[in-house]
Amino acid sequence: MMLKTVRESLISALKSPARLLSDGDRSVVEAEIHDAGRLTNAYSFMLFSACGIAALGLLQSSAPVIIGAMLISPLMGPIVSMGMALARVDPRRFRSAALTLAVGALLSVLASTIIVWASPLKDVTPEILARTRPTLLDLVVALLSGFVGAYLSINRKGGAIAGVAIATSLMPPLAVVGYGVATAAWDIAGGALLLFLTNVVAILVSVFGVARRYGFRSVERTGAAWETPALVAVMVALCVPLAASLQGIVVETRETNRARGAINQAFAEASPHITELKVQAQGDEPALVQAVVVTRKYIPSAETQVASALGRGTKVEIEQILTAKGAADLSNSALASRPASPPLAPNASPEQRLRAMLTTIGEVQAIERRGPGLVVTFVMNEPGELVDYLALEQAAQRFMPQTPLELIPPLAPLPPVPFAYGSTSLSPDAAASVDTIAWALKRWNAPAAKVEGGASPNPRGRRAADIRIAQARAAAVADRLGAQGIKDIALTTRVPETLSGMRRAT
Repeated sequence: MMLKTVRESLISALKSPARLLSDGDRSVVEAEIHDAGRLTNAYSFMLFSACGIAALGLLQSSAPVIIGAMLISPLMGPIVSMGMALARVDPRRFRSAALTLAVGALLSVLASTIIVWASPLKDVTPEILARTRPTLLDLVVALLSGFVGAYLSINRKGGAIAGVAIATSLMPPLAVVGYGVATAAWDIAGGALLLFLTNVVAILVSVFGVARRYGFRSVERTGAAWETPALVAVMVALCVPLAASLQGIVVETRETNRARGAINQAFAEASPHITELKVQAQGDEPALVQAVVVTRKYIPSAETQVASALGRGTKVEIEQILTAKGAADLSNSALASRPASPPLAPNASPEQRLRAMLTTIGEVQAIERRGPGLVVTFVMNEPGELVDYLALEQAAQRFMPQTPLELIPPLAPLPPVPFAYGSTSLSPDAAASVDTIAWALKRWNAPAAKVEGGASPNPRGRRAADIRIAQARAAAVADRLGAQGIKDIALTTRVPETLSGMRRAT
């Protein structure tokens, strides 16, 4: 008895649901669906506003704001209308709904472009990058969401349609297209446009299938059925780039994990912290590995060790950044407890890459574009000297050679310039100190500099020769500063009257 009941339930569930709707019900449902797909002033206003909200949410990387934009977007209406018109083979209504969708998409891209162009925030955020590489998984999500949306529309259960709007994610990709247009990032715009088209086609296919199951047939048939083969062909064409994108992401993720393990092994005795890791794959193998590693000890053979571990001729570039004191133990520092930075997408902007590199070791207070380059105001978490900030700028510049970089350190005491006893010539260490001073003055936009030359007095008291040594030392420092671009320099000297006076001054 129980088996018979189960069999009857299965048969009932598998039967076509067309019997659940009368011809009158279908007429009402069809009229409501096509009404939601009409081009109206309200539709245009809602779309413009929704895409503006989505663009601001993407620039701020704010998921709640982006979800709000999805909820108020009316883009599902014309797509469902197109699916219903295709199921009924009604070219007139299909063209009308397609025009509504096209106008809506253009308005959305225009709104996003204007807002991004006017906004001071133009960094590529994780929310933007998440919508630039669609895969087969996105197609499956859109298909399932489309089935649910079509079921709710045909059964006139609009209360749950908000969840479908969030799942299908139609509005954010259009906002990302606008971002790409405003910033001339055509790879980002292209990837987001592919995601939008993927969602549209998947929802269209879902609505077509559900509508046919509920008994919506062609108005009149004068030739062979073409709609189903056409939809299948479009789906197959979409699957090719989406499958390639998914395979690329899988390979990059696998090789990134391998590279991370190899780097940690190479720096096993130096308390490493990987602040940025980028892997470019060629086929199924890594071709280039670029990393920035904060370490307490320089490992000269790190690149060789990592390349050997990865094998197959992988090119490895590792920038090693020593801690402020060079040999400080990171295990007790706040840096060691920070989570590793997530891998960035290959199309991440220079601002995004620089921020990801620096935020784990300090606070990025501002990043400003100046022509083709970037100027970053930065403060280390661990107290650092000016030479540490200079080394950090040089490491970042080597890692991002195509983008000129300037790192502005916080105000700090200038390092002393040591001279050997009785010498007025700059030693290599003294010259390096002067170069660090010149770099800091330029980064601070200091309009002038004062150089004080010092010398020790003779044991019997200060002599004219001691003053001349001090003057020569000040002139040597001033000459090197001038060669570095510091022009407005005042020279002074300081020679104590006696050695005891020098000790008291010290």
